[in-house]
Amino acid sequence: MMGRTIILGVLLVAAAVTPAFGQSFVGDWTATAHAQGTEVSETLSVAKTANGYSVTAKPVAVAPGGAVAGPGAEVVLEGNNFSYKRSLDVGGGAMEITYKGVVSGDTFSGTAEVGGTGVPYTGVRAPAGK
Repeated sequence: MMGRTIILGVLLVAAAVTPAFGQSFVGDWTATAHAQGTEVSETLSVAKTANGYSVTAKPVAVAPGGAVAGPGAEVVLEGNNFSYKRSLDVGGGAMEITYKGVVSGDTFSGTAEVGGTGVPYTGVRAPAGK
């Protein structure tokens, strides 16, 4: 009985200090797509929901042409890797953007792909409480 108690205690401590699966991308970010000498930035909020994860964005500046992307869909977080899709409304037509990346501490790097063309996509975690 004493051995089981010790093992249970060790497992509980390990669970408390181990980051939750997929949690590294959860939080607030300033994300930037870098395309042909132009940078388009937005603030991202990634949250755990009852059905998985959500990604919402607010443009820091409106993208060229006034295009605005919607909320994230098909959000997948696996360890430090993430991916999600968003629909971009361009002049009444919709284009899908696929984002993929890897979180490293308080930064991430990856790609944003539109129509088969990928551009660098980077982010910096927003300070706590902002």
